[in-house]
Amino acid sequence: MDDGRAVRIYTWKHAQAARRESLTVEQVRRRRTRAAELGMSYATYASVRATAGRDVDALVFTSNALGLQGGGPLDRSWAERLAGIRRCLRIGLLSAPLDPVEMAEVLPLDRVYRAPPAHASWPALRAALARVQEGRPASSFVLVGRAPWEEGWVAAGRLGAYLAAGTYLGGALDRA
Repeated sequence: MDDGRAVRIYTWKHAQAARRESLTVEQVRRRRTRAAELGMSYATYASVRATAGRDVDALVFTSNALGLQGGGPLDRSWAERLAGIRRCLRIGLLSAPLDPVEMAEVLPLDRVYRAPPAHASWPALRAALARVQEGRPASSFVLVGRAPWEEGWVAAGRLGAYLAAGTYLGGALDRA
């Protein structure tokens, strides 16, 4: 196993160094502006972009992330954050008993869909998340969730990344 170990380590480190992006100042400014449009800190946006390998086209918020489990109104901090998102689809995934048709009129979201059940089968998860994507690249979708099982939805739907609701809501905006 140790034959050639030093060469493998050197090759791996060299490949990792070559893979790292070298950004110009202008690219960093554009990405900071984009992070602000999405309501994320620059560090969060850079992490999501590195994970997904592309820019974010849609943010998908679960009803758990939005704090709608009890059927109460949307928290003011969430409403402000959602209203401030620019150049990105804002999509809601609402768990039963919340009705997507009724909530679509109340929530500041572009689209609202029924969320898959908490412990749905893999094919059911994939089908539900494919409906949300509407033919767009799955890797450009970021799921913002709070419940433990929701992180697994990213793999089922081949989505770009997962953000915990606290990370998304708690991050301060970096402005260019």
